[in-house]
Amino acid sequence: MRRSGDLKRELVDFAQQRRFARAFRQVARGRFGLAAVGEEWEVANLLDAFMLQHRLPDGRSVVEQFVAEHSELPEQERDMLLGWQDVVEGIFQVKRRQGGALVADNLVDGLTYRVRSNMGPAALATVRPGSFLIARLLPVGDQWLLSGVASMLPAGSRVEAGQVAEELLARRPELVFRNPERLARAWELQREERCHFIAFFGSDLVVLPGPELAEHMRAYAHFLVNGVRDEKGQSAADRARQLHGVVASVPDYGLPAELCEADTVGVVFDQVEGLHFLAGFGLVQEAFINPELAAGRVHRQAVLGYLKEPSIPPLAVRRLAEQGPERASQVLRRVLKRPGFSWERDGEALLRRHKASYFEGPVLPSITPVTGFLADHFRRAHRPDRGGN
Repeated sequence: MRRSGDLKRELVDFAQQRRFARAFRQVARGRFGLAAVGEEWEVANLLDAFMLQHRLPDGRSVVEQFVAEHSELPEQERDMLLGWQDVVEGIFQVKRRQGGALVADNLVDGLTYRVRSNMGPAALATVRPGSFLIARLLPVGDQWLLSGVASMLPAGSRVEAGQVAEELLARRPELVFRNPERLARAWELQREERCHFIAFFGSDLVVLPGPELAEHMRAYAHFLVNGVRDEKGQSAADRARQLHGVVASVPDYGLPAELCEADTVGVVFDQVEGLHFLAGFGLVQEAFINPELAAGRVHRQAVLGYLKEPSIPPLAVRRLAEQGPERASQVLRRVLKRPGFSWERDGEALLRRHKASYFEGPVLPSITPVTGFLADHFRRAHRPDRGGN
């Protein structure tokens, strides 16, 4: 732990070298806008994220470059430094002290962490059991090191802590899946909801007119809350009323205007990748059914858009190609002007080239199971006397 403090200071000095200044300014503008200036603690945490998690143009992080340029470091220290890329972000409720460490529960992933400071136990002396730490943690052996600048909420600030956890969950839902039990539960919930989706729509893929999308999704959400029954014959609305005395909230899919204004929207609930909304899907689907259409400008541009737009998941093209690999080959030969293209041989490489970000990490469920603390926070937020729906 003592050595980690020395290494962290060396890494911070390394990250502030002139050669990284331009990349950091770009990251800062993305975070703070054109002024590229934030509060001191915000800048410190941004630098921490920059040197541990940001990918530079060569694909490496700053900490990876640091390790590569310090071959004199022992293997154990090199492994520790590279392990710091696995940052835990969260809000932690302090349970007790244990030696010079704090034992704290992460309200986002539900796991317990033994937290230390590289400035020694005195740096944590003012943190009381019951209070909340908003912090970034780095692994050091079987313990965790505070990184960047942490902030604290006093004990009793459950509402404020819940709001912080809710905002963090909305921005980074993947943080929940550090907990293997929650990951397993999420896969289970996703399988169940996919069955409900098929029961309601008749298939795991439907194409809807954009202007009718919101109405269909509201009906589906109402079906999930009031129409799906458990083994006791109860709906989610029944359980919410009986167990917690609240009116169950109906999911809001937060559909953006561009989806609702599109001519068509493909709505797919994939077994692995979960629920996706695909604007303009109808035109692309027509081309994959009748490859001759791909010779026309409108259909060709639609297919190219699905291939090259980074925000459209590879799933969209894969699902269309699965319906007829040879037709998919014909379509892509036309739009790419590659006469020898074969979907079965070349399709995956094509997707990886245009949609690299989707292949950088594991596929995670699209459903996020929350901790008991957050579940209680959501129930309180939707109590009838709080104006919930």
